[in-house]
Amino acid sequence: VRMARYARDEINDIGDYYAFGKELVNGDSVYDFDETKLSVNTLDVGLAGIEVYDKLRDDYDIQIEFGDLGNILAYLSIGDRERDIERLVSALAEIRRLDKRSKAGLMKYEYIEPIVAMSPQDAFYADKEEMLPLDRTEGRICSEFVMCYPPGIPILAPGERITKRILDYIKYAKAKGCQMTGPEDPAIEKLNVVTE
Repeated sequence: VRMARYARDEINDIGDYYAFGKELVNGDSVYDFDETKLSVNTLDVGLAGIEVYDKLRDDYDIQIEFGDLGNILAYLSIGDRERDIERLVSALAEIRRLDKRSKAGLMKYEYIEPIVAMSPQDAFYADKEEMLPLDRTEGRICSEFVMCYPPGIPILAPGERITKRILDYIKYAKAKGCQMTGPEDPAIEKLNVVTE
């Protein structure tokens, strides 16, 4: 916990990263926070979390837990030493120095309020469904899951109406290199929708 707190302070001192911690605990929507999980928002550096994750792995030989569209996550354990923290902090500082760019064009939202048009069970087990190209599914009711891993929370679930915002999110996540799972079409060029 002491090393995690130190890492947070050092990462926040770099600038443009936000290593969040116990300050988020508000007794309501955030009840507690595991300080051994080092979560860092990367959007002010102008990079998606998955991009920072890839750079840490490929350029600095540092393997962290994951990167998503706006954050990275590293776990600290009893096997970590202060020099490991220093190496991570130095790598993040260098990434900021070498790769910082405008955050224009980065996705600003991570949660899209779903529009539930029918029950998930009815949509999933619909007698009639059709597979359509992604660009032709706007306004239709999805009959399968679409998830971006990490974190593995559905972008779309059976029974939800497909909106332009959701389609933009899927395309953006694919372009950034996020692993997408759920649909019958593994390339996510097509989606199964309920026949109306």
